[in-house]
Amino acid sequence: MKHRSNVKKAMRVLRALSGLALLAAFVCNNRCATTELSTRAKDGPIKVFELGQRIPRNSRILDISDTSGSRDIGPMGTEIGGYRGSCSYKQIIRYLKKEAKARGGDAIAILHVRKPITWNSCFTIKAFLLDMTDIGDWPRIGLTEEDIGRHFDAGGQELDVIEGIWASHARIEVMMDHAEKVAGFYEASRWDPYGLKGAWRVPPSVIQAMEQLSPEEQSSFRVAIVKAADDPNYPYAAYILDPEIPEWQAGFLKARLRKIPDSTGYQAKWYGSTFQEDMREFRFDETGALTTKVVIEQGLKYSIEQTLTKVYPPNTAKYAPD
Repeated sequence: MKHRSNVKKAMRVLRALSGLALLAAFVCNNRCATTELSTRAKDGPIKVFELGQRIPRNSRILDISDTSGSRDIGPMGTEIGGYRGSCSYKQIIRYLKKEAKARGGDAIAILHVRKPITWNSCFTIKAFLLDMTDIGDWPRIGLTEEDIGRHFDAGGQELDVIEGIWASHARIEVMMDHAEKVAGFYEASRWDPYGLKGAWRVPPSVIQAMEQLSPEEQSSFRVAIVKAADDPNYPYAAYILDPEIPEWQAGFLKARLRKIPDSTGYQAKWYGSTFQEDMREFRFDETGALTTKVVIEQGLKYSIEQTLTKVYPPNTAKYAPD
């Protein structure tokens, strides 16, 4: 009996040491302690993403440029908005590249193209001016999901309720009223080819670009939330386990979290699909899930309803961490 008791005691010690070792691995495998992104070299060529081409997720909208507005290139090379040149597609692209570089960007994404309607009119092009960010040193962990599970198993009753593997489900919508005003499109017709008297309309190509740069890269994914020592103000870190987007990798930092003072949930610095930070407050509902409803503005406005449901280990309390 004494031998069996000693064996059980030794097993408990080994489990505790295993948990400590894994926790140390979480800290050591963070490749950097900051989430500041470095920008790419600004002396290089301006990248052009043509109409319908996929826009990389590590793109930040600097502005929406429209050659049919005050910065237009006039018919037959007339000067409008301080620029003189022809109305060809290539000439307008060169102009948009200059716009992007002047604003500190390094890429443009074509949203909409309208060909000349009459012999003395121009191409009209609307484009995102983009800043591409370097994600080579994005914070990450180098552990498998099985390693993470063993870490939680070793923690036992000492784990905070937020620690574990959570499934995220989000519903994201572009706030079209705002998007239409930003995009500035009018419905054109045969009798009103420039849309001067028409209704607001956003072309499918623009909606596609908006969706590509939405604040979530996929509607459903899982994150592992663990204690992290590299940010004392946000003592928990969430790492994505199953990304579906090329720019995101398994183990990439997805959020930093801390308890809300009244202990009804957690405040998060959340990193969306374009690696930009926004603030979200998740509160417990009656089932023990964490929910939030937020409006995020990243060049365009998006409405997000998001739920975090614990997958492993199961919650012992129905709601609230304390």
